[in-house]
Amino acid sequence: MERLRLKQADEIRRQILAYMASDDAEIQYLIRLNAMLLLTMENGPSAIQIADLYGLARQTVTRWAARLNKSETVDIDVLRDAPKPGRATRMSEKQIALVDKALSQSPRKAGIAKDQWSGAVLSGYLQQKYKIELTTRMCQRWIRRLEDKRLKTPRR
Repeated sequence: MERLRLKQADEIRRQILAYMASDDAEIQYLIRLNAMLLLTMENGPSAIQIADLYGLARQTVTRWAARLNKSETVDIDVLRDAPKPGRATRMSEKQIALVDKALSQSPRKAGIAKDQWSGAVLSGYLQQKYKIELTTRMCQRWIRRLEDKRLKTPRR
């Protein structure tokens, strides 16, 4: 029997990996479960192959396996992320997308007479265009966070 293939497999893979890169805790948990399910297969893929499949570092997969192996009871919930300290953002997903969209272009294209984004520039832009009030320091954090996310590539 011939192997099943997808048309435009590279583009499909790119879209799926982009979706899976979401910060949604449930999506991340499901990825971990699926990776560990593959490790339970008798002749399944290795940790390196699983890491390649999901665009992860091998150490990430081995760290997940170590969490399960260290657990006193068989409890897959150890693969969930622990709650993070600090206050949750008050910005909606839509507002974050607006900030990300603004940062993906130069300030000049957004109608601002500056060459690069700064906390003060972004703060003024968001207030003027979208009525979103963020302090300069919070805008600096969002610039760093969203640029890091945009530049993120899987480490090997």
